[in-house]
Amino acid sequence: MNDHPEFPSALLRKVWSLMPEGIRQTVSSEPIIPAIAARAKTIAASRPDFIRSDQGQVVGIFPEKEIFYGPSAGLEELRDLVARFWTNAYNLKGKPGLPPHGLDKRHVAIVSGATEGLSIVMHLVAFGRNVGLMSLFWSNYKGIIRNAGGNPVVVPLFDAEYKIDFKKAENLIREKEITSLLINFPNNPSGDILSDEEMAGLAGLADDLDLVLISDEVYNFIRYKGDPQSMLAFAPERTIVVSSASKEYLIPGARVGYVLSADETFAGSWMPKMIRSFSSSPNVLGQRVLVDILKEEVSDFENGRAPRIITEVKKELEERCRLIISVLRDKGFSLAGRDEDFPSGAISVLARLPEWIKVDDKAFVDKAMELEKFSAIPASVFGAPGCLRFGYAGMPREDIGRLSRHLQDVLDYYRKNQ
Repeated sequence: MNDHPEFPSALLRKVWSLMPEGIRQTVSSEPIIPAIAARAKTIAASRPDFIRSDQGQVVGIFPEKEIFYGPSAGLEELRDLVARFWTNAYNLKGKPGLPPHGLDKRHVAIVSGATEGLSIVMHLVAFGRNVGLMSLFWSNYKGIIRNAGGNPVVVPLFDAEYKIDFKKAENLIREKEITSLLINFPNNPSGDILSDEEMAGLAGLADDLDLVLISDEVYNFIRYKGDPQSMLAFAPERTIVVSSASKEYLIPGARVGYVLSADETFAGSWMPKMIRSFSSSPNVLGQRVLVDILKEEVSDFENGRAPRIITEVKKELEERCRLIISVLRDKGFSLAGRDEDFPSGAISVLARLPEWIKVDDKAFVDKAMELEKFSAIPASVFGAPGCLRFGYAGMPREDIGRLSRHLQDVLDYYRKNQ
């Protein structure tokens, strides 16, 4: 079952080789119910007297309250808009390994948030396998990989000077028999990004080692330095992108994410079949909200303008970031990660505790909450002990101003009690 020479792309061949047998059956079969529903919908559109008894929901009692199931792959209009947004935002038109026109709806699968998308992808590639995580990682990654039957292995990408040590990474990937590498840029928690040269180097490494690259790009357009880039532009035959509309458009509760691939079989066939076995279909109400937003953003792109909504969001986030860094530095904290002056993107800062603090990051946060002063995330959960993650996106500027006083109260406590 491992050999499928008819698969046209390296991604399909590799993912197929990693799949458990049961999931191969899922992605290879054609679900009967969606096929009947799609055919019935087409007939009903032209034949008003056609009777539909294929629908698994209650209709016709309170029509004004009805919300119909959507397609497992997501609303067609939204998939088209996401594809056009990504093609314009990340300059994917005419890139080697991608369609000449860039992405279209066949390269997009809508999911109920990026977490569901990542979970589905891990069920495809992680079972019984070692999955590499870069050394600063979102705390949920390990659980998502383990839930899919995989084993997370931390791969320290950067040396002491925050340069990628490709040789060291290659040796560890070979030694641990890692088959997929999960990366996240701009990074949560640090806001770090990769240069174009580093992304090209990572693409070459994936090619040499026959890796699947799973690129978490949920913060991709929230960039304060340089132009945003997607791993799809550098390793289209190796990359599966997971992203969402949560952060840029202030709608995390809408639970709308997407999985993108240059291979239309992966995104347009395998993913919808997996989505159907996870949640049947993504959140229709959330998709409609995003359709309205992306219509404006895509129109701006295609008329030669910067997308106005996300540009305004990014402008405000940059000001909040600047303000919170000023507060932290004033209290003796320093930035951790690659950027010593200002994060390159995302919505949080990673800050080292002052050296004179003798407790660990978790104890520091516990005390700040016990004193009812502020909350933060102890960054040991991201692989960065001795640091805190401050999420400034959820803090209006006046809250950041008050943080200065509250942070000082906690520091004063430790000066008196250490």
